[in-house]
Amino acid sequence: MQQTATRLRVDTTPPPVLPKKVRYILRGARTSPTIIRWTFLLFVFTIPFETITLESIPGASTLARLAGLLFFSFCFLYPKVCFRRPSQALWWFAGYASVSVLSGFFIPEGSVGGLIADSQTLVQLLVLCWLGSTLLQEEKLARHTLLIFSISTLLTATGLILGIPGFTEMRRERLSITGADPNKFAVIMALGAQALIGFGLEQIRRNIWMRMTFMAMSLLPLAAMVYTGSRGGILAFLAGVAFYALPYRSSKRKMAAILGVTIAVVGVVYIVVNDPNTLSRLEFSYQTGDTAGRDRLFTAAREMISEKPLLGWGPKVYLYELGAREGKGYKLRGAHNLFLDLLLEGGFLGAMPFLIGFGLCARAAWTARGCNLGLFQLVWLVTMTIAAMSCPWVGTKAMWLVLTLSLASGASIVQQYKRKNLMIRTMVQ
Repeated sequence: MQQTATRLRVDTTPPPVLPKKVRYILRGARTSPTIIRWTFLLFVFTIPFETITLESIPGASTLARLAGLLFFSFCFLYPKVCFRRPSQALWWFAGYASVSVLSGFFIPEGSVGGLIADSQTLVQLLVLCWLGSTLLQEEKLARHTLLIFSISTLLTATGLILGIPGFTEMRRERLSITGADPNKFAVIMALGAQALIGFGLEQIRRNIWMRMTFMAMSLLPLAAMVYTGSRGGILAFLAGVAFYALPYRSSKRKMAAILGVTIAVVGVVYIVVNDPNTLSRLEFSYQTGDTAGRDRLFTAAREMISEKPLLGWGPKVYLYELGAREGKGYKLRGAHNLFLDLLLEGGFLGAMPFLIGFGLCARAAWTARGCNLGLFQLVWLVTMTIAAMSCPWVGTKAMWLVLTLSLASGASIVQQYKRKNLMIRTMVQ
């Protein structure tokens, strides 16, 4: 009986207390409040519709603006969850914004109003990137974000293809939604299609019918992308989607990834061949080397950069100067290239902080290529980089969503590595 009682004796020794550093990292791994996640997803859902105005609601020019204000408002209720320490890349982006604001003291008075409006937009996008890079470290929320964005692009593409009145418009025989630049809208459709293709190629357990459904659904945004007639958008999609074959070089799913990418490329080619407007634009570009005037812009931009390489021409001022040199008179004219615009605006000193921050985002996306989320962030970043070569993207929500996902994925895999090492060391001790 004594032996039985001894065996049944309950161990009342308190469990060991985890070190403070371990408890801090484990707290950081908890999920964010439900209201924060839902308002953030609502904001992401509105990005493809951001050019559609809401005239009936004063103070909220677009649905994306209204959703963004709602998301920011709830974030202030949970400051410890949302406003954590910014990443190193965000400090560099903030440095770029500071240089841009300070340069306002050296530009003509007539350009100050436009600079203030652009600076307000940039600050809002930086705060969004700060909040999102914290929230999207949760893998589940990151997947939901990609899925919600894909659903939104599906709905937008469906409305465009059906030609819903008041929703679509024709710009020089190029389709787009109301108020949207066809080139930018094409890239948004490309991002949505790539997300759907990524869900079909993931290495997680998923039946073949679900994978085929995702691949089939990607045809809708691909069709909308082609109907815009955007050559840069098509090129950016093809360059980005090719990266889905990267991690499978030594994997059993190598052939499946290559097959999926091939199907996507063949689908784009088939849609282009059956769309006379886009096909004629591509043939004309191939035969004549037409770049829609971008060759003249790039030449004038390089001349201006060589004249003021260090400090640039200043915000807004370079737009008028570039328009005059191209022969458009003193009309606002951007270089249609992200990196040329940066050098024209602030020279090498002004552009360097942004380029360093962008490079850190690229490093984070490359570091996270082996995480559970897969290659979504790397594919998106490559697509956005190619798209930025022919269209300005600094002030757009889509670009900062891509940068946010890259930073969050890189931080997430670093946190996973730290938690794993700390827990192993704790258990050994």
